[in-house]
Amino acid sequence: MIPKRAAVLRVLRESEGHLQADEIYRRVRQVYPGIVLATVYNNLHALTEAGLIRRIPTPTGADFYDKTPTVHEHALCTVCGRLIDAELGDFAAVLQRHLAMPVLSYDLILHTVCPCCEQAEQK
Repeated sequence: MIPKRAAVLRVLRESEGHLQADEIYRRVRQVYPGIVLATVYNNLHALTEAGLIRRIPTPTGADFYDKTPTVHEHALCTVCGRLIDAELGDFAAVLQRHLAMPVLSYDLILHTVCPCCEQAEQK
């Protein structure tokens, strides 16, 4: 793997959550000051195509990238914009039972208020 692609992957694997390309770019620039945003996007695309990461499109326009490439659900905070994993068990099996056809893949984003924002609103 080329060094800049490895750096992009390392940033995602070491992150606590889901990142957008601009944040990945800022973190990779600490190691490769001359890197440009287009290189980060190209490497994110290549890593997604290789199945090493997952791109999560959102209605806000800016995609998130997930270090966990397997299909799982997400929740998007409508206040702060943070994307977090939503643990719904084997949701693909539930979908498959109701649809009576194979579910090859899906993207599910629940729109919610994260615990931090909910606490802030209650104060």
